[in-house]
Amino acid sequence: MNDLLIEQNDGLLSLTLNRPEQMNAMSGEMVQGATVAVMDVVENKSARAILLTGSGRGFCAGADLSGGGLTNARETIEGRMMAGINRLILAIREVPVPVVVALNGAAAGAGCGLALSGDMIIAGQSGKLLTAFARIGAVLDGGMSWSLTNKLGPARAMGMAMLADQAIDAQTAKDWGLVWDVVEDDALMDEAMKLARRLATGPTVALGLIKRQIALAQTGSMADTLRFEAACQGQAFKTDDFPEGVAAFQEKRKANFEGR
Repeated sequence: MNDLLIEQNDGLLSLTLNRPEQMNAMSGEMVQGATVAVMDVVENKSARAILLTGSGRGFCAGADLSGGGLTNARETIEGRMMAGINRLILAIREVPVPVVVALNGAAAGAGCGLALSGDMIIAGQSGKLLTAFARIGAVLDGGMSWSLTNKLGPARAMGMAMLADQAIDAQTAKDWGLVWDVVEDDALMDEAMKLARRLATGPTVALGLIKRQIALAQTGSMADTLRFEAACQGQAFKTDDFPEGVAAFQEKRKANFEGR
């Protein structure tokens, strides 16, 4: 069985973590396959949006702790992270198309970091986020020290990280601004697919620039942000989608964006 299911259709790349018996705990094949798929979007513009989810009853349990693999990797974990999960998180953050996460069940440890790397998260009612690391004497990874601090502020980030046995349920995650929406579990994939397909037919270049704007705004000054907004608007106005969007607005019809 493939650890990662990849499907591409009408501009939408769907990635499904596929180790349901292990709650989709990360394998090397899974991480490498997802990284290659996302990087292909960067290099070849092979998709206009990405949908990421997990199979079975959970999104991702994080690193696979079975078999003593991690305890045997104490001298090599830094390099393994840089070559593995860190490459995937950066690829998702930097890919110039929207990434929608369908949070089915628990996202724990590095799986929580993976979920939070997406641009928009839709959670099922059973969805929950758990940092988990402090429970085993480890620290945040998967970009969570950045994502939790920037999304929640240091107080809540510290609480989630240190009280690692306390999961954040889907509704709390929405109230805290970590997820975009919460829906019934049996409607999750339909709603996530609907959102992802809407983004995949949107003004792709502009959406990718918006993604970069929001990333910069979390660390840059107002002056930096204003300069970057002007530069991005200069790029957006030069796309074919911009005059189509203006014409559609004036003619009171749906725009036919082609992503260029």
